[in-house]
Amino acid sequence: RQAKIRGVGFAKAVQLVAAFGLGQRLARETLSKQKIDSPELVNELIGREMRMLRKESLQVILLDTRYHLIRVEKVSTGSVNESIAHPRDVFHPAVVSSAYAVIVVHNHPSGDASPSQADHSLTRRLAEAAELLQIKLLDHIIIGAPANGNAGYFSFKEAGVL
Repeated sequence: RQAKIRGVGFAKAVQLVAAFGLGQRLARETLSKQKIDSPELVNELIGREMRMLRKESLQVILLDTRYHLIRVEKVSTGSVNESIAHPRDVFHPAVVSSAYAVIVVHNHPSGDASPSQADHSLTRRLAEAAELLQIKLLDHIIIGAPANGNAGYFSFKEAGVL
């Protein structure tokens, strides 16, 4: 996807993309050394990146027994208002990586982080699958846009659903 910005040529655009990528890697490296167990830290880890996406994307954060980051795995990309994910696809990276816990994150490109009925249904199915697999589902977080003093995300854990 290319956009024309006056005064920014191809070489400068490549430099900017590289700088943003380096910043994201440094942020992940810093956060990988601390316990990731809150929506604020998840927002810090991948919120900015997910807000830039124009289609829904579902990612899973894989954590070890101390809730330290193993890695972030992209599970699916959907349309502008829907991301289709099956629990087996969400938990496959966790099983392969021997992750102790996961945090599921997806974005709403509209900017409204309010959960849909499909989001509630997916969360219930994920909780059931996590229990069967004996993998902790710490949270399901929806990333939207910050507005009017809100942080720009919805946490099923904070809402008391998980």
